[in-house]
Amino acid sequence: MIYRREIDGLRAAAVMPVILFHAGFSLFSGGFIGVDVFFVISGFLITSIILEEMRNRTFSLAAFFERRARRILPALFLVVLCCLPFAWLWVMPEEFRAFSDSLIATSLSGANFLFWFKSGYFAPEAGEVPLLHIWSLAVEEQYYMFFPLLVIFMWKRKPSWLFAVLVTIALASLAYSEWASRVFPSANFYFLPSRAWEFLAGSIGSAMQLKGQKRGSDPLSLLGFGMIAFSVFYFDETSPIPSTLALLPVVGAVLVLLYARPGTWVAALLSTRALTMIGQISYSAYLWHQPLFAFARIRSIDPPPLSVMGVLTCVSLVIAYVSWRFVEQPFRRHERRLLPSTRSLVASVSLVLAAFIAFGIYGHDTRGVPWRLPAPIKEFMASNDWSKTCLLEGASGWDAMPIKGCVFNGNHPQTYAIFGDSLASSLTPALAERLDSMNIGLQQITHSFCAPVADVSMVSHQARDCGAFNAAAIDYLIRSRVKTVFLAASWKIFFEQSRYMFKGEEVATSDVGQRLRDAFDRTVGESTSAGIRVVIIYPHPRGDTEIAAKVAKLMHKGTPAPTITIAQDEFLKQSAPSYTYLDDPEDTHVLRVDPAKIFCGMETGRCDLAREGKTFIFDKVHFTPAGAEAVADEIMVTLGRDHMADTNGMAALSSE
Repeated sequence: MIYRREIDGLRAAAVMPVILFHAGFSLFSGGFIGVDVFFVISGFLITSIILEEMRNRTFSLAAFFERRARRILPALFLVVLCCLPFAWLWVMPEEFRAFSDSLIATSLSGANFLFWFKSGYFAPEAGEVPLLHIWSLAVEEQYYMFFPLLVIFMWKRKPSWLFAVLVTIALASLAYSEWASRVFPSANFYFLPSRAWEFLAGSIGSAMQLKGQKRGSDPLSLLGFGMIAFSVFYFDETSPIPSTLALLPVVGAVLVLLYARPGTWVAALLSTRALTMIGQISYSAYLWHQPLFAFARIRSIDPPPLSVMGVLTCVSLVIAYVSWRFVEQPFRRHERRLLPSTRSLVASVSLVLAAFIAFGIYGHDTRGVPWRLPAPIKEFMASNDWSKTCLLEGASGWDAMPIKGCVFNGNHPQTYAIFGDSLASSLTPALAERLDSMNIGLQQITHSFCAPVADVSMVSHQARDCGAFNAAAIDYLIRSRVKTVFLAASWKIFFEQSRYMFKGEEVATSDVGQRLRDAFDRTVGESTSAGIRVVIIYPHPRGDTEIAAKVAKLMHKGTPAPTITIAQDEFLKQSAPSYTYLDDPEDTHVLRVDPAKIFCGMETGRCDLAREGKTFIFDKVHFTPAGAEAVADEIMVTLGRDHMADTNGMAALSSE
């Protein structure tokens, strides 16, 4: 295949927006579409190579996969190897366990599945995941597994139909991505069926080129480049990508590939020395930038300023050049290349992958290898972890209620219940201890990602069972002898979703405001109508980093008793959307507990997340034992004001 400098320039135009987007430069709000452009380029080049070799009767599937391995794996292995010591030294146990999981997934070409299951690409914590960007490499590897087989199959039977088959599959994939962007947006972002049409767009362009389309066009190439640029600067995290909206950068990339020929303005721009050099190192640059950014964020006490991220952007390009020059090239060149035989390559790759997988399993099974940390840090993290006891996940464990083993102090004549998600789980031990001293038991009814709201759930994979769980829990509480129930959840996360599931139907945020309010009111109303006193636990202040880890980092740097705060105005801004819903129920049998009374006000205008070494929040959501005890004490004060109960267990409300 003839080398085209402008394609390397297009690679540079794709990789730099991705890097700058990940660095946090808001101007490049749609920089992530550089990945879509890469998919088009990949489809174009791979198809061009395969079709040319098929026509020359030189194509070999084994040789194809060997070329792909030499292209992808050496630089990837180097990046992963370089990540290991920094993760070992700097990453806290829970995050190290997640890193270990990503190591396994990367080795098995399944990183996209892991990151779909674990977290969203645009989630705040995603910036601290060193291997998050490998999801796109996994999608590309999965495409390489299937596409050559399709071409071989069609070439042997009906080569004249290949173009029509590519177009048909691409249209089906595009239609699927448009549908999935509305129904399963997270899975849509990460999975090959939704992305296949982007690769195939490049394949279709390649087929058009082989049929004779080799003439340049200034208007069409400028249009294509403008479509890509528009997407980079005007798309943002809320843009449903991939979907028909992604036609803008994808068709733009195809137009550039087809019509930015020598002699056109776009080809002249993309063929400049700077862009072609960045294009040549673009794969290494893509691999290196995310670990650099992630470890900078992990190591920093506060989010690094843009000036630091700008310097790291330049550093990533320098390291990428070194990686390209001394790792990529030696494995790919035809003469005097490293591991020249296929057998030596396969053996070496297998050995490295086995080592990565074994290390990943070790990190997972040991829950992040906590012993690698200094003893004071290890003890601090262990003593401040949040309680996951009786926190259910998936569709099992709640077939019968009360949930087996989740009734604390059950020998007491009266039992309350706590109902909610993982935040409620983190609060349970301290609340159970306080109630035990008053001869009251506590039932824990908690499920990950399930806010206690009837008929509503988030759309994430982890929340798929929340509708059934909440229905079973509410039905049980109404029929039970429980006369006080605490509703606790990560309200900020729940009430700020972009989409929700209402009785199995996915609905966009713009349509759910009143429906959410009605659902929460109905949840509270059904309980109080059954004679149950409802205690709503309001939102607590949240940080923008892992709080216990931040305290541990400060302790490790010599600050013995750190205090971590946020501005009270920021907390009020965080909580305002949740308050809109939580303030709504006006039933007289509803009590409210506001953690702001505990965490805010020590000094005017601030809220404490950790105070003089005592940490209240473990990550960004869950209470540490100290935080849970403080909230439980405030709950007991609120119950005390309510005079605790009449002879039927129903609250006798005071005038306060």
